[in-house]
Amino acid sequence: MATQAKTTLISLVGKPGSGKGTYGALLASRYRNLTFLSVGDVLRDSAKRNETLRRVLTSGKLVDDTIVNEAVIESLQEENLQQLKAQHSIDSDAKIFNDGGEHIILDGFPRTDAQTKLLSKWPSSLEPALAIYFDVPDDIVITKLLGRRKCTICGGNFNINGVEQDGWDMPPLLPKNGCKEKCDWDIHWEKRDDDTADIIKERMQVFRQETEPVLESWSDSNRLLTFVPYKGVKEMDRLAGVLENYFHKHSLT
Repeated sequence: MATQAKTTLISLVGKPGSGKGTYGALLASRYRNLTFLSVGDVLRDSAKRNETLRRVLTSGKLVDDTIVNEAVIESLQEENLQQLKAQHSIDSDAKIFNDGGEHIILDGFPRTDAQTKLLSKWPSSLEPALAIYFDVPDDIVITKLLGRRKCTICGGNFNINGVEQDGWDMPPLLPKNGCKEKCDWDIHWEKRDDDTADIIKERMQVFRQETEPVLESWSDSNRLLTFVPYKGVKEMDRLAGVLENYFHKHSLT
């Protein structure tokens, strides 16, 4: 009797503004059997119908671990994953894993020790493989956070702030076409409610208190990969290579 292929989970960890969501979506676009799930997007969508949740998100504090866990598990149901895959373009027929299963990039989970413990109780068909930590200094992530914009017309995510210092070269992330012609940037581009100086300071403190211990847990189990994206999205080839080498080394492809 054939053994059902497991769904391999890759957790993305990083400070707010480290770019993990952008890198995760771009990675998923490279591989046919890799799906990107932003836990923040899932929660923000739920917050549209839940005022209490909306207030927690805009305060910079973390949402209750049980609520996050339930939202992620629901999003990982087959029908929801198929809808998610349909929303994202895939630029290649390549597969990063050759075991016949589907594989998920989780942006934003687990980010507390309690969530890590909940993850360990998930069904055995969902296998946490590793975490990728995007190591970016505080001053750079703050600059990038203050520059984040989302277009209300085309739904695109952009960044009007660039960074060029101390070996870092991260130009603004602006539309190449489409949105540039159709949308008025001054009118249609919006900041997230939590991208303010005071809330960013709170979120950075929360990261140090809640998420850094999670990194230690991944490291202790030899499943932590640290990546320094000096050149932002121009590092995608190097990131993909590092990830493929990791799985080859650990015999997971």
